Amino acid sequence: MSVDKRTDNRGRIEHLEMRVRELAFLHETSQLLTATLDLDSLLRSLMTQVRDFFQVEAVSVALIDEDEEQLTFRVAVGEASEAVTGLKLPLGKGIAGWVAQRGESILVRDVYSDPRFFSGVDERTAFRTQTVLAAPIKTEQGPIGAIEALNPAADVVDERHLQVLDRVAEQAALAIHNAGLYQRARRAEQRYEQLFHGSPVPVLVMDFDTRIIDLNEKAADLIGRPPEELIGTCWCDWLGDAQEACEAFFGDTPEIGKATTQMMIPSQDGPRTLRVHMTAINYGGERAIQWIGHDITELTELERMRDDLMHMIVHDLQNPLSNIVGSLQLMDHALSQGDDAIPMMDVLRVAMRSSTRLQRLINSLLDLRQLEEGKADLDRVIVRPGDLAQEALDVVRPVIHKKGQDLTVNIPPNLPPVAVDQDMIIRVLTNLLDNAAKFTRTGGAIGLYIEQREESLAFTVSDNGPGIASDALDRVFERFTRLENTRKTKGTGLGLPFCKLAVEAHGGKISVDSTPGEGSEFTITLPLEGE
Repeated sequence: MSVDKRTDNRGRIEHLEMRVRELAFLHETSQLLTATLDLDSLLRSLMTQVRDFFQVEAVSVALIDEDEEQLTFRVAVGEASEAVTGLKLPLGKGIAGWVAQRGESILVRDVYSDPRFFSGVDERTAFRTQTVLAAPIKTEQGPIGAIEALNPAADVVDERHLQVLDRVAEQAALAIHNAGLYQRARRAEQRYEQLFHGSPVPVLVMDFDTRIIDLNEKAADLIGRPPEELIGTCWCDWLGDAQEACEAFFGDTPEIGKATTQMMIPSQDGPRTLRVHMTAINYGGERAIQWIGHDITELTELERMRDDLMHMIVHDLQNPLSNIVGSLQLMDHALSQGDDAIPMMDVLRVAMRSSTRLQRLINSLLDLRQLEEGKADLDRVIVRPGDLAQEALDVVRPVIHKKGQDLTVNIPPNLPPVAVDQDMIIRVLTNLLDNAAKFTRTGGAIGLYIEQREESLAFTVSDNGPGIASDALDRVFERFTRLENTRKTKGTGLGLPFCKLAVEAHGGKISVDSTPGEGSEFTITLPLEGE
């Protein structure tokens, strides 16, 4: 065999050996893509293999920052790697910047003769760059970075090496894409976990047999059991009286998509009304139900109280209005028929009393909101305490007389006058006297007492009615409060809240002292003010 043929065969063998090495190298780098989803760890392993294959002194990956027009050296392996990692360059600056911007591979044998080379990194790291192999990392959206291999040891570096580096850059792009998907999925999972466990409402995840797979602290608190005790049990089993309804609901909807229902849930704080939203979700690859409960107990109670309030207001307005209409009809009949048998003055007084009662109720409702907001405009005048008491007594006396109740009034002479909104304080006293008369049995006793206490006047209204339990004393001045022993008596539940706000608007105080079965005493104190 001739020398030329032996040389040619040796060249083909070397070429085949090189191809085998390249394929083996690319296979090894592709294996890394499934080794980890941690981007920095993956890129560092990939660059280590690049360094070993190309026998270069240093290799690095630089990525374009999404929000800034610059490159950041994310990973570096080899000499001066610690100094290079984290360095930033303006996009387009240096060979790496040019490759990342243009999206083209490049081989520069003598960097100091190339105007694109940026020597600042060498000066900062004391590393001497001579030859650069650089390939862009590209996705469908365009270049996202570059790989640089510096100072290969091989005597001959050609375009074939650049092609291999291009293949590595493709794998790096895929690794970055996969890591990005993983990070986004992980962040979404973490957000869900934060929302799940940090939710202010109870949330459960259960299978279609209502077996609890996961739940947050609010759900565990609702039932009053630790989460580990609840997981694996059936949700419907914890619902007490609502268990059958729960099982029937899920039995009728095995393929639930989205559903909303309302149910009563037993809890450690007593029964709670929840509006429940249920959605079919994918949980760990399995179909499951996400159960979210919104506590509407207070809202339900408020709606009930609103309905009761409307009923009570209509009732309270209807009675005096009926009296007024009836009185006017009688007067009209007497005047048109000349009927002298109808006592016109008595009928007129009934109409006037009912009008006053109607006006008092309406004014109290209107004033209540302004008093709550601190915007009430008090029309203060100097008035004698006895005059306030007498006007209130004139309004309530017919009710007291009708029930045959014993009325005791003690108003000492020479009491100092007070500066008050006369109409408002008369309504306060009328409310207190009217309550005493309503809640006291027929033939009972009512009292009104006024006394001077240092720099204030105290008005006390007493009765020997059913009294108020000690645990309810703090609630009598709250809106819409209806105590158990007074529910048969009609009322809006706004009278005492109005009294409290009206007295406090004058700088005074209201208090109650009561003994169940013996009666109650309501006392308002108003500060004395100079004329």
